[in-house]
Amino acid sequence: MILCMTAIPHAAMALTSALDRFGHAGSRVLEAVTGRDDADLGASLVEMSEAKVQAVASISVIRFSDEMFKALLELAQEPDET
Repeated sequence: MILCMTAIPHAAMALTSALDRFGHAGSRVLEAVTGRDDADLGASLVEMSEAKVQAVASISVIRFSDEMFKALLELAQEPDET
């Protein structure tokens, strides 16, 4: 049960990081498109894609951990048949 509970904060931190990366990359895309900066459009789009994959993976870990925790609680509530 400890593994399940420690996975959620780590996944939440990874999700926060991914969202931050996505936002920064999005800003660089806008700078590249508007010509306001010498930002590399291709690299910025790749960074956005990588951040999206990281976010999806983090959400999957959170969901799995939540499901595992619920299953463990259900097991703990079942009467002992020994």
